[in-house]
Amino acid sequence: MIVNSMNQRILEMLTRLAIDSGGYANSRRVPMAAGITYKKHLIATGFNQMKTHPMMMGDGYREDQMFMHAEVDAIRNALRLITPGQLAQCELNIVRVKRPYSGSKRWIYGIAKPCPGCSKIIASFGIKKVLYTDNREEILDFA
Repeated sequence: MIVNSMNQRILEMLTRLAIDSGGYANSRRVPMAAGITYKKHLIATGFNQMKTHPMMMGDGYREDQMFMHAEVDAIRNALRLITPGQLAQCELNIVRVKRPYSGSKRWIYGIAKPCPGCSKIIASFGIKKVLYTDNREEILDFA
């Protein structure tokens, strides 16, 4: 797994999706977004959601983690467009944003390393290149 060397355009698109996903406001969802890149093209995205999916019931997920994670949502959406064999050739990009302190209106990046359950799903589809943000203190230029 590779950390934080993703394409700048994809990073910006997923950052916006994570911010717009509505995490934290009225739920305990972490604002995260994931994207599947096939042949250098972003073909599918996903974000943390309060709905469940059978993929989220497997090994590695705790009962409180059974809601749709961004990685699983992106994989599920990609499988609508490509085959599992093609998915194994893809790159998975994951972005997490957070507030630097309580009450802040600004955003910074947080660590978005896949949880054990998502890691198993990613491996089961043969996705080998996974890029994710890490903790950063610089303020993002997003409202």
